[in-house]
Amino acid sequence: MPSHTPDQALAHVVELRRIRRTITDPEGTRRLGRVIRELRAGVGVGVPKRRAAAMLGVSVQALERWVGSEALPVVRRPGSSRELIDAEALLVVAEEMTRLREEGVARGALALALRTLQTDGRLPRKLRPNQSAAELRHEYLHTTPAERLRAAVELSEVANSLAARTKASR
Repeated sequence: MPSHTPDQALAHVVELRRIRRTITDPEGTRRLGRVIRELRAGVGVGVPKRRAAAMLGVSVQALERWVGSEALPVVRRPGSSRELIDAEALLVVAEEMTRLREEGVARGALALALRTLQTDGRLPRKLRPNQSAAELRHEYLHTTPAERLRAAVELSEVANSLAARTKASR
């Protein structure tokens, strides 16, 4: 597979995910999923804000406002204070924005995409280790019971898969 820049890889992942939804053949879906995972692995966990803003077609200042309102999750590398846009969340938002733009939404596509994803519960949230009590309280007060349950189920699934991998590697 040819090497791609991270920006190209992000754009390819968005398009391939959209194409995968139209494929009915399980083998084709599986093979395409493998290609998507390989491209996705090259992107990493976070994307610099300037690149994320360019990908979404908005200014860095607009992106900062969405990050500041906690609508768009960010990650930090250990020991760094630099915020990166969570790559998985960026991909989901980019997919939704592409869909909206194809439907003719020109202005406010990012706002509409984030609102739609939050309403549908499709915007990935990142739980961070060592969150302060204030951060945990804020998260609790600003989520619904259904969202908290979904997060607990997700954590349980991750714990089960890690336990299964550990058991299989022994």
